[in-house]
Amino acid sequence: MAEKYKHILTKLELRLRQMRSDGVTRLPSEQDLAKEYACSRQTVRAALDILQQKGLIVKKTGAGSFIADKAFANRTIFFMTEDIDKYTTPSIIAELKTALSQHKFELEAFSTNGKIAGEARVLDQVIKERPAALIIDPVKDLIPNPNNRTIEEIIGSGIPVIYYNSTFTPAGAIRVTPDNKKGSSILVHKLADMGKKNIACIFRMDDSSGLDRYLGYIDALAEFDLPYDEHHCLLLSYKDKKGSLMGNDRIISQYAAIVTSGVDAVICQNDMVAHDLADILSRKGVKIPQDITIASFDNSYYAASDTRFSSLGLAEGFPAKAIAKSAVAAAEGRSVRDVIIPWAEEKQV
Repeated sequence: MAEKYKHILTKLELRLRQMRSDGVTRLPSEQDLAKEYACSRQTVRAALDILQQKGLIVKKTGAGSFIADKAFANRTIFFMTEDIDKYTTPSIIAELKTALSQHKFELEAFSTNGKIAGEARVLDQVIKERPAALIIDPVKDLIPNPNNRTIEEIIGSGIPVIYYNSTFTPAGAIRVTPDNKKGSSILVHKLADMGKKNIACIFRMDDSSGLDRYLGYIDALAEFDLPYDEHHCLLLSYKDKKGSLMGNDRIISQYAAIVTSGVDAVICQNDMVAHDLADILSRKGVKIPQDITIASFDNSYYAASDTRFSSLGLAEGFPAKAIAKSAVAAAEGRSVRDVIIPWAEEKQV
């Protein structure tokens, strides 16, 4: 009975979320539920008793069981990111708010400042306020994170967790991410078609998007029989990238001095890095893109306003559309699968 009871309890809790979304408040009778789940009424009653203890249902004598008025009432979805002011993040937040509002959900965004402690503070607030879902743009997801246990507890408590742009996630989390390895392959392919023979790179190495782009870059070089030179690969951390934003471009300047000899193309982690590199190379007298071609990811306003480099973007409407769709479905108790966001040049299925 114990295993059957746990199974029915989980099924009923997900069902209640869907019923609330559909505007249905009355549960089927104990007899009907027992028949549906192929168990005894005693087992169904035990599951309903727990739901009542949790405040999710109320039992009315002679009328049956109903969803409690305050059950699943939280229509706020939390979005936790390294920096809410990061160059593409404000637009994602704005698009998420619009998409979620169509389903009567609100979005509240939190910045962790790229720190584990900052992430912990937000997670504490999640536990206290129990939002409808939590979207995470993670902090340094390639290193062991002491907050993962808390995130797993949040998932276990019934709050859906959606990771954006991350390969490595705690058990039970939903992933919504571009195929970053494929993205690098697309860029190397383009540059090789342009006749580029020595392609360098700048990637971030403390998050999985950078690692996957780096792996895709290495694989694509091998595919096109192009040389790999570790001295031409600059691997940044969040701190390095943040320092560049604050005007400390020492690392990229040192790298620029290396790639001016023997390199004819560079693939960058994103448009912001590509813009910084183009500025530094231009000050050194390097003609962009004639001498060195620069390619990057995001197709952001940096790329729109700077013709010196090209940028690979995601398919129109992504990623906010995919994140919002997954978050709403999970919050409403529907089954949700991981989503791979297509690049603009990929055929959408």
